[in-house]
Amino acid sequence: MSVKITVPATSANLGIGYDCLGMAVSLYSEFTFERADELQISGCSEKYRNENNLVYRSFELALAHWGEEPFPIKLHIDAAIPVSRGLGSSSTCTVAGIMGAAALTGRIVGRAEAVSIATEMEGHPDNVAPAIMGSLVCSFTPQGELPNCIRYNVNPNLRFVTVIPPYEVKTEEARKIVPQEVPLSTAVWQMGRISGLTRGLESGDVRLIAAACDDKIQEPYRRELIPDYDEVREVCLNGGAATLWISGSGSTLMAVTDDGLVAESLRARLQSMHPDFQVHVLECDTQGVRIQLA
Repeated sequence: MSVKITVPATSANLGIGYDCLGMAVSLYSEFTFERADELQISGCSEKYRNENNLVYRSFELALAHWGEEPFPIKLHIDAAIPVSRGLGSSSTCTVAGIMGAAALTGRIVGRAEAVSIATEMEGHPDNVAPAIMGSLVCSFTPQGELPNCIRYNVNPNLRFVTVIPPYEVKTEEARKIVPQEVPLSTAVWQMGRISGLTRGLESGDVRLIAAACDDKIQEPYRRELIPDYDEVREVCLNGGAATLWISGSGSTLMAVTDDGLVAESLRARLQSMHPDFQVHVLECDTQGVRIQLA
């Protein structure tokens, strides 16, 4: 039996929701699994065609979690989600490995269990939760407990102009630059706006989204790691987008509009300005990870 696991990209933080908000979007990586006599991995660079491949490590860890013995597989990776750009590429690998292990062993895995296992592996749920559940997810993990994930619907009229520069921002570097303590006034600033942003994304109210998406914790610092931030932001806001945020730790930038023509116009303009960038007009993915016979 051969199974294909399709996992959506995710945008974490969404500006104001540092380490708690994440949204699945309509850009996908596909992973095809089947049992084999020896491990075979294709579709990635040579250095990842072995037991250290993140998808295979996740596959083995999931089996161990269920008390199953590991076994060799043939794995093909068709990854449209770029690595180290703030679109959850590592989470797609983690989720794919878990669901591939479940599919090849006939195990039925629900969303809550999948998120719990993936969070153990990733260390935090902000990307894996929307990759599994789809849509917009707010996650938090009480000490010593399983993650709590609150799923919100996102208005289907919203479009996300996704600008992917050809350079990375290392997550470790992006975390180091963020202050470890903030004043109470900053915490209060963030809390009210997180509520506003989730409501705005649900309702499609771009005015509310724009008013709420004004982060003080991480974006003022991380924007310095993205040389094109100011130019892309100016083009998007002057071109009719409601707001723009850094996706994850970057370097991807994501602008929000409820006008499909504005979105396509911005995509064309940004692509002409930066031919070496990837520029997509994405929607919120509402389904999350998919499993099908290949």
